[in-house]
Amino acid sequence: MENPVSRVSEVLRDLGFGAHEAEVIVALNRLESATVSELSSVTGIHHANLYTILDGLVGKGIVVSSGGRPRVYGFAPLSHLKDLLSTRVNQLIADLKHLQRNREPSQVVPALVYTIRGMSEVHAKMLRMLGNSKNRIMIAAPSLAELGDSVVEALQLASERRVIIRAILGTKFTTHEFDIQQHIKDDTMAINLVVDGEEALISMPDLSVCGWVDNSLISLQLESFLEQTWKTIKEV
Repeated sequence: MENPVSRVSEVLRDLGFGAHEAEVIVALNRLESATVSELSSVTGIHHANLYTILDGLVGKGIVVSSGGRPRVYGFAPLSHLKDLLSTRVNQLIADLKHLQRNREPSQVVPALVYTIRGMSEVHAKMLRMLGNSKNRIMIAAPSLAELGDSVVEALQLASERRVIIRAILGTKFTTHEFDIQQHIKDDTMAINLVVDGEEALISMPDLSVCGWVDNSLISLQLESFLEQTWKTIKEV
């Protein structure tokens, strides 16, 4: 498992925090509170630079300080950081949607296929797709059970939302928990998932790598292909 400190630092950098800011945030979450001198000893950052960094983090509201000398710093409740980031992300999504609604039409339809590597990342993408489903799911896999309990649970929740689920499986999946239409195709190898004709995913059987796209033209083409395959095999 990746070191939590390295993972936190990497995510903070991705969110726009500087390297020294990330070090200070990590240190303040490992210590209940600290002075500038103590933070300098832990991080190796010079006192003068620490004052600048801390002032910036205090200004953002994610670090708090007490009066007195020496001044003592602590990390604000994590709920505040979550609210701060959520607000900014929600505003970003809203602004991007506004730009998309008002963009100039183009004769070229973008068709980017994103490569996702790593079992956990591919698995997480599948769960997000299933969680966002509203009308229909088409899935093909050697074995539904081998995709894990979380995928089965996500399918069950989709069924409870009255999403139509069709599966082309190498092995019959036995369940009485939710409605799923199954057709068996013994030589099913790759994992294919199409949700609402809007998102599509094609993965290796071990979920080590997949291609994902949110282009409706490509998604509908894959869904159409799976539908044709569905019609050529028997229902179980």
